[in-house]
Amino acid sequence: MAINLGGQMPRVPMPSPDRLPPGSHRDLLEAIHLLHQEAGWPGLQKTSLAIRERDDLHDTISHQGIGKILRGETLPVQWLKLEALVRQYLSWNTARRDRIDAEVLRIQELWQRAVASRSGWELPVPDVNGEWPSPERLVWLVNELDAAHRSQEADELLQRAIDRGPEEWVRVLAALCATDPEFVKRALHDLGSGAQDLDQLVPFLDALHRVPSEAWRGEDPFASLMKGTLLKWGSGKELLALVKRLRDHKDQRAIHGLMRAVALKWDPFNTVELIVTLKRLRGSGEVIDEFLKTLVADMDAPLVQRTVQELRSRRSTTPEADSLDRLLTESFANTAAKPKEVR
Repeated sequence: MAINLGGQMPRVPMPSPDRLPPGSHRDLLEAIHLLHQEAGWPGLQKTSLAIRERDDLHDTISHQGIGKILRGETLPVQWLKLEALVRQYLSWNTARRDRIDAEVLRIQELWQRAVASRSGWELPVPDVNGEWPSPERLVWLVNELDAAHRSQEADELLQRAIDRGPEEWVRVLAALCATDPEFVKRALHDLGSGAQDLDQLVPFLDALHRVPSEAWRGEDPFASLMKGTLLKWGSGKELLALVKRLRDHKDQRAIHGLMRAVALKWDPFNTVELIVTLKRLRGSGEVIDEFLKTLVADMDAPLVQRTVQELRSRRSTTPEADSLDRLLTESFANTAAKPKEVR
């Protein structure tokens, strides 16, 4: 019977051979358990917190994740999480502290053999008539297939998600944001550039609205989508029709995403062309005011200053030049007024 002393959780024992048979995964786990033992069996929460407080590691890992690794319930698909755990154990290990990098390489070789051995595992990939997994489960399957060197099957699974329509694909992208945000941004960009007309774009916008903002982990999916649309509807009547359509739908998040996409992507000349285009839209004053604020927030200050100059060079956009110049000056003043961070 395990005894809990001093409020500490009992150490996690090695799983029995019937639960984790001999093989490369068990070899890896035995090496990790030895590091855990030599570090003095630090608790799971203590270890997770210590990893989070370091600034020399490339990833973190929760105490639940550490527990699953030590119990043999999971083999990490991402090496950086396991590396963070190994380096933390080694930092507490007086016997191996002087050869941490060599020990990390040794563990990584064991991990690579364990991952490679999974290529023959039967992963529960749904067939055509099978039950379709949740977005989170599908992302897990894709990552597992990739780790097992079955990338073609992973790509096919993602393609099936795309074929299920905008609602499903957007939910899958939101789930993927936790592990591959760059892929998500590229996919949204491709959606925007690949839409043949505005009617084809609207279902994706509607689907984006139904995903909670926090699911995107700080990314702006509307801006990524709109960066793609600018390739097709980046000027003249097409852009005017896009803005009018978004305004008619009262889609403020999409309009703001379009403004951010312009601020992050375009040069001052094209930015002014957009303002001139927007002025042709009846009742566009609020949209233009919001756009000027977005430029100050998201465009580099020197480019904003050049945009002011470009606006002043045209008689029709002098009021916008004055407004943008004022907003930029206020931004500089607010930044200067903020107290410096104490480090």
